[in-house]
Amino acid sequence: MATNRQLGKQALLDAAALLMDERGVDNVSVQDINQASGHKNRSAVQYHFGTRDAVIQAVMARTMEPIDAERNLLLDHLESTGTRFTPRGALEVVVSPLARQLRTPEGRRYVRLAAQLINHPRFVRDAGDAIMINTSVSRCARYILPILAHLPPPVAAERTSQVTGFVVRALGDQCRLMDSEKPTRAVLSIEDFSANLVDTIMAILQAPSSVTSDSPK
Repeated sequence: MATNRQLGKQALLDAAALLMDERGVDNVSVQDINQASGHKNRSAVQYHFGTRDAVIQAVMARTMEPIDAERNLLLDHLESTGTRFTPRGALEVVVSPLARQLRTPEGRRYVRLAAQLINHPRFVRDAGDAIMINTSVSRCARYILPILAHLPPPVAAERTSQVTGFVVRALGDQCRLMDSEKPTRAVLSIEDFSANLVDTIMAILQAPSSVTSDSPK
């Protein structure tokens, strides 16, 4: 059973996620979070987390960490059985748990927040760095990155960053479409959306490059 302290932290995280999804991560104050959470203690955020940025990191971690653990368990199983990994199979391991977040309002809120943060210089210096955040994604990258071998190294690094940002933004766009009262286009099923996203990523990674130099300008 959750303790009062745990329930208090969860109330703050729930309030922060809801407000930041609605207003944007930079438009919500510590006071806003305290008030929306129902805490009488005006210092609740500082007491439980220390800073507003720490709240944001905790909001993301409470969904991201179980996803990372799920992927790692699947990878452990597949690797222990000698399964031959293709780049597409590894991409599916990366994308599928994220796509399943589209099933619930809370999951979609998490994805929309991730799409905000992937563009936020204070949280993500370069979209490609997001590969290193989760051990499971780093493991999958070992199976995916070899298909970039036809590219000059700087182009491969750039494409990796582009694809990482694209995945998160595409998921965020789908969340907004699903929650729109008047969608601007047909909404794919979650399974079809996930498969099409993997198709698109594979096409981007495998596309030839017109850049011939392997030296950055």
